[in-house]
Amino acid sequence: MNLREQLRNILPDILPDDPEEAIKGTELIRLVRLRLGDDYSDATLRYHFSILSYDSTSPIAKVDQGQGYYQRLSKPAYSNGTGRFLFGGEAEGDAMQSRFLRLLTIYERLCLLRSHYPFRLNGRTVAPLDERGLWDIPDLITAEWDLETGADEITRFDSSMLDLRRHLGGPEVGLTGVQLKTGLTLDNYTGEFFQALSATRWALQSELVIAEPLNDEALVDALRSLGNQFGVGISSLGISTAQLDDLPSATDLRSMSAAEFEVVQGKLRIQKITVPAPRQRIDWTALSALRKKHESVSELVRWLSECLVNRQPEWK
Repeated sequence: MNLREQLRNILPDILPDDPEEAIKGTELIRLVRLRLGDDYSDATLRYHFSILSYDSTSPIAKVDQGQGYYQRLSKPAYSNGTGRFLFGGEAEGDAMQSRFLRLLTIYERLCLLRSHYPFRLNGRTVAPLDERGLWDIPDLITAEWDLETGADEITRFDSSMLDLRRHLGGPEVGLTGVQLKTGLTLDNYTGEFFQALSATRWALQSELVIAEPLNDEALVDALRSLGNQFGVGISSLGISTAQLDDLPSATDLRSMSAAEFEVVQGKLRIQKITVPAPRQRIDWTALSALRKKHESVSELVRWLSECLVNRQPEWK
């Protein structure tokens, strides 16, 4: 049996599951030698650790932007790892939808903190929520306008900037398509990335947001490469599925006061992988076709029009 096969067999017994408890290379070499003896040099072992950490089928992963190794989970990151019923007997499918709704609502509230106004497309109107996402429309759109707050503390459009944008032929509103995922792995990240790119290609910007922390260096490097190549912004909220499951319902998260939501924010560890590259213009032809296909997109267009008529944004 060669060294690589031996490492595959013994590393699951040595490596911790939690990236926060990752073992540094020197200590891992010591622990491996207790099992394999002194037949291999430090350099040889380090080389194999590094090679195996970029193999999605291997049990070893390297911490991103840090030192140390931990055990790569073989299950999909988005699966329900608790193996139990949630919320007083809720079935697994319902639990996954509840989790995804929490994620959607948390991201909507984060958008509002940046004065970006979200409009959910996934699960709106008669269409059922699909936590796997669609290939032609994103989970939500965020709209960015030039805003100002008057003496009455009501947020309205900045009329001067809006008129200037109109006269210069620029978009009056910046539309970003956002696709959300509970988690990604080296086995599924490619398909999930290109679904996000496909679903958001008609907007001015594309973003892929993952709930779970991105600790695997190989996964982060692969996502960074794709994000930079195709101009997609990629980020992680740094909250585990277990933490999501422990939060109040999406309805309660939406109705929280700013002070109450700060507690939720305290659980997030936001990690930026890439920033989105703005496109020159919205693909109006694609948007028109999607409006005929999806009632949620028709509602999006009506919402944008109502905001422009009222001269102020609204979270719906």
